[in-house]
Amino acid sequence: MKLFRALVVSLSAAVFAVGVVFAAENAAPKAKPEGNPGKCCVKAESAGKTCDHKCCVEANAAGKNCEKCGGANPAKKA
Repeated sequence: MKLFRALVVSLSAAVFAVGVVFAAENAAPKAKPEGNPGKCCVKAESAGKTCDHKCCVEANAAGKNCEKCGGANPAKKA
């Protein structure tokens, strides 16, 4: 019975540790993309929020500014 209890405690501790690691990884702030953000993103940022337009969310996930909303990305260097 003691062995079973020790295994349950060890397994629970391991699951908790993995959960903490994943939570810290997801909570890490992402760097802002270089260039100029779109007007909607600037407006949302000034209100303390993030822009929720679908095109802006997809562009930010790719590490870019949304060009559809007026944002500009730096030119790629050759």
